[in-house]
Amino acid sequence: MTAVLDTVNPPLAYDDSGGPGPAVVLIHGVGLSRDMWAAQVPVLETRYRVIAIDMLGHGGSMMPPADAGLDSYADHVAAVLDHAGIDEAALIGFSMGALVARAMALRHRERVEALVLLNGVFDRAPDVRDTILARVADVTADGPRANIDGAIERWFSAKFRHENAGYLAALRASFIANDPAGYAVTYRLFATEDRYGEAELSNLDVPTLVATGEHDVGSTPAMAKALAARIPGAAFHIVDGARHMMPVEMADATNALLMDFLASIGRHHPSLGD
Repeated sequence: MTAVLDTVNPPLAYDDSGGPGPAVVLIHGVGLSRDMWAAQVPVLETRYRVIAIDMLGHGGSMMPPADAGLDSYADHVAAVLDHAGIDEAALIGFSMGALVARAMALRHRERVEALVLLNGVFDRAPDVRDTILARVADVTADGPRANIDGAIERWFSAKFRHENAGYLAALRASFIANDPAGYAVTYRLFATEDRYGEAELSNLDVPTLVATGEHDVGSTPAMAKALAARIPGAAFHIVDGARHMMPVEMADATNALLMDFLASIGRHHPSLGD
């Protein structure tokens, strides 16, 4: 694996691993980093070139302007592709990363070969919207530490929390270490842009998988089903027993889902095949 940190151009950071195969780009969620994909990269890189990025406002990548929109985050992904010398790739986005991947597909369609939206959000119910907007106010006032404890309870099962105290302590520390301004801008977009591109989704002609966990309370199965229904031909999958952080807690099931989907579309899109 090669860790790339470019500080000359608008700063961006990503890991580049795997062989000369088709490119797959991994986009993490709010407050996380490219490290969240630790269980996916070794599996994906057996067949693909894997680019795991630090999203705009996170890790070694540049901070977003205060008025940034999702288009800014999509353009950052395009800049990573340019820097890595990649014309097009399959995008796999988790949570906020799924919103960014969606924006990338709508804004830079020619760069997107396939789309996987994991544990994403779409058309929140009014009461859910009110709840997350209240969290935005807390984050604006107190930074990332304002919502990490509640997030961990929502993201992971009680069993996982009990058995993985060390992992969760490290996650909490890295989460709190996020730049408060970059985190606040990103979280605001995550809270308010669930309807991004709603009218254009029916024109999206890219192979797509929409998936979430059976027990994901923030990115619910109903949301995922509604989103998949808007995208022509999109596949829809619920991971049994999973909560929000299914790439971590349910890594085997997530990896199988990703590899099966990429292989299935590779039969019709030779550049994604073996």
